[in-house]
Amino acid sequence: MNETRGFKTLEKRYGVKVVSEGVHFNPLTNRTSETFKIYSADRCKWENGLSRAGVKKECEKWARQLLEIKEKVESARS
Repeated sequence: MNETRGFKTLEKRYGVKVVSEGVHFNPLTNRTSETFKIYSADRCKWENGLSRAGVKKECEKWARQLLEIKEKVESARS
């Protein structure tokens, strides 16, 4: 998995792991953009193809569910 920067707060808060899918060129806009995928605390893929802003929105939208998964994983470890 590729390491990403700038998501430490979201990863700590929600127990997710954010991984870069790479940088892609869009010939229609003549721009490059990086996309990301999210894994929940139980290591299941949650979502993919997200922008940086999309990662934050996804975590905020599904905060309750992501926090429940994080709590279950942490309680299983102890």
